[in-house]
Amino acid sequence: IDALDTLVALDVPFLEEERRQRIDSLRALMMRADVTNAEKYRNIMEAYQVESEYGRTIEAYRANIDRNGKETTVDFLRFGRIALVYQTLDGRETGAWDSEKGGWMLLEDGYRAPIREGLRIARKRASPDLIQLPLPVPASDGP
Repeated sequence: IDALDTLVALDVPFLEEERRQRIDSLRALMMRADVTNAEKYRNIMEAYQVESEYGRTIEAYRANIDRNGKETTVDFLRFGRIALVYQTLDGRETGAWDSEKGGWMLLEDGYRAPIREGLRIARKRASPDLIQLPLPVPASDGP
């Protein structure tokens, strides 16, 4: 459970409340004497399976984001664990999570349409297709 907690803490910040609650529920379950060890183990494995699924799925959800001290409702698009992007409901602002800096960065206007299409695909309102996402570039070890 501690390893799962660390994974969530170090991961891209998507569905934070849901994921925290899952870990808190596991910790509470471990303290219960009326639950068998087999049931406890099954619940831990189920939580790992859920986390594993996040790495190979695409998902769209609506939540609030703090932008410059102002709470704003946005549509998030999670593409596995590779990219987490958002778009304001009016479509005027698009951003992405920057894992290196540990914060949100605004994206140029060229990403608006692809992110909007990605949200449609994730919601199964459009057929799967290639979408342009801002992806982190691996650091090079040499010249």
